[in-house]
Amino acid sequence: EWRKKKKNMIRNISVGIDVGSATTRVVVGEFLKGEKNPKIIGVGESVTLGLRHGYVVNGALATISVRNAVALAEKTSGLKIKRGFVSLSGTTLRGEMSSGGTIISKADGEVTNLDADKALQDCEDNLNNSTTGNKKIIHVSPLSFRLDGKEVLGRLEGMRGTKLEAKALFVTYSIQHLEDLLGVIAEAGVETIDVIASPLAISNIVLSEKQKIVGVALVDIGAETTSLSVFENGLLMSVHTFSIGSTEITNDIALGFKIPLEKAENLKLGNITPEYSKKKLDEIIEARLLDIFESIENNLKKIKR
Repeated sequence: EWRKKKKNMIRNISVGIDVGSATTRVVVGEFLKGEKNPKIIGVGESVTLGLRHGYVVNGALATISVRNAVALAEKTSGLKIKRGFVSLSGTTLRGEMSSGGTIISKADGEVTNLDADKALQDCEDNLNNSTTGNKKIIHVSPLSFRLDGKEVLGRLEGMRGTKLEAKALFVTYSIQHLEDLLGVIAEAGVETIDVIASPLAISNIVLSEKQKIVGVALVDIGAETTSLSVFENGLLMSVHTFSIGSTEITNDIALGFKIPLEKAENLKLGNITPEYSKKKLDEIIEARLLDIFESIENNLKKIKR
């Protein structure tokens, strides 16, 4: 009886950590039986110090930021946090396209999972050969397969042919930046279970399957970075990060009105007092947002979308 009771007490808890340029957030979720999404049972938030454009520049300060957010999440959830999933953002997060191929291994030409894996491995090798070795592959999104020159729609296994070609998108991140970030999280007393690219994590929350199928661009404007990810046919087609964000808007307001940054941030958030021209404020904000959306537009043109 006691054993049975003890077994029921094991809770399915998951922790997510996001170290942004401005804010560090830790969320504790509990997966309840029969529910697809976790119930949020604890949240911790702290001001991020020691980061620039999404990557660590001062490890000691960044560690304090993570510690503070973790402590708050522990307090609100009543649980000790030892392990978690970490989201990756920052200017070195990007998607790179690569192609590759393989000869079908079975004598009768039947395609197996192994062949698909081999073709994707060849894509990865070609990517590694064409770029410097300072990048770590975080996710692989297979986009298309061709069997003897014809595009395969639907299931690949069981078809017959000689040559299999693949095209895939690899989401990569700077090895140095990854090691620095995971080092900071370890230093804060949390073990990283796995990492996920921030745009992918967000897409799981804000995009429906239908949107991902018909084609959608997801833009996330952060404090010091803006990310753009594009989905089509349910697949991730492109990821890019720009080193421009809403902090630039604050800086522009401070310069434009010759006021301190705190005051500028307040104006940006809409707390306008009569002595500042709303028209001028709008012009400053619009000019900077135009920059951001021009970068997005240029990137979309590049991928012909």
